[in-house]
Amino acid sequence: MSVHLTTSTNNEIFRPLSPEMLADPYAVYARLRGDDPVHWHDQLQAWILTRHTDCVRVLKEVETFSSDPRKLGKPIPPQIISLQTMDPPEHSVIRHHFVAALKQRDLATWTDQVAAAADKLLAAVGDEPFDFVADIAEPLALTAMCLLYGVDYPRDDTRFRTASRTLALGMDAGLAPDRRAPALAAREVINEMVQEWLDRQVGVPAGLHQITTVPREYIVNSTRAVFDAGYSTTANFLANAVHWLLTNGHTDIRVFGEMDARAVDELARLVGPVQAVSRHCHADTELGGRAFRRGDVVVAMIAAANHDPDVFPDPRTADFRRAPNPHLGFGRGVHSCLGSHIGSRIMVALSHTLAARYHRLELAGACRQRPTATQRGLDLLPLRAR
Repeated sequence: MSVHLTTSTNNEIFRPLSPEMLADPYAVYARLRGDDPVHWHDQLQAWILTRHTDCVRVLKEVETFSSDPRKLGKPIPPQIISLQTMDPPEHSVIRHHFVAALKQRDLATWTDQVAAAADKLLAAVGDEPFDFVADIAEPLALTAMCLLYGVDYPRDDTRFRTASRTLALGMDAGLAPDRRAPALAAREVINEMVQEWLDRQVGVPAGLHQITTVPREYIVNSTRAVFDAGYSTTANFLANAVHWLLTNGHTDIRVFGEMDARAVDELARLVGPVQAVSRHCHADTELGGRAFRRGDVVVAMIAAANHDPDVFPDPRTADFRRAPNPHLGFGRGVHSCLGSHIGSRIMVALSHTLAARYHRLELAGACRQRPTATQRGLDLLPLRAR
């Protein structure tokens, strides 16, 4: 039987936006997993799950743990309703067209284009110290998504990148309510771009134009959500992964030249950007010795699950040959990341390009952690290439 670690918000151990957890959330995840793996959080009014087995169940049992609060009569702003907040069959109708469009892409040619873009960005920074986040990770992730969608790179990429960062901040609105309104406004900024694509019938799967069972606004929202998720999670993952490698002694460029899909999976387990996903209990149930009621909110801490020693012995140590690797960095179930292989290809292409251009990569100053908990990333990563 698990026990509560705290009984009041003031003494709450789970404070994701605290300096301590922004610097290293995994120590708190480990403590919760050991002492209170199904933990009630007063401020969020939600259950926090940190065990792998519990998180997998929540992600896979869509009939019990719903992504759609509308089923429970909970209000949700129309700007938020998208593929990410829908359940089947509504979700399946839209997701099918994105998956089909990806299958039609010539990913080998696209990967070559991404590698060429990475080489061009690296050539532009030269031999001087540079910010990997602003100079490489973000523009490369955005270029890769534009190439994938067949649309032009934004004329004002700063406006897009700022809006995307604001969206990431808004994911923590339950902890910082002042972030909610700016995040809703940021959605509209990106929606303007998506609406232009829809009007020109570019940049989105052709089948979406024929859907009549889902409001057009939700089609726009879903296109935005998929595009921005591809951009933001990829950019954050590139920076998280490079930072982890360099701070764990992998400054020899050979580790980048040897990067493959299996190594990317291990890095996604170790430092994947998505820390948590929330679900709504659609029916009374039991999990980890706790009774859950219809309407309860459940937060599956997938980053904690990825460090569960019952599944990953010595979880903070990398094993780039790990197989199988049942990490949850790309989700699980019907809401699993539909472009996980896309992010993996970008990481491999960038790594091989780094290895071809340089002999050594090293930190050139202190990094700055982004003040986000749900999607973990960096705002600054100064590097020097030799």
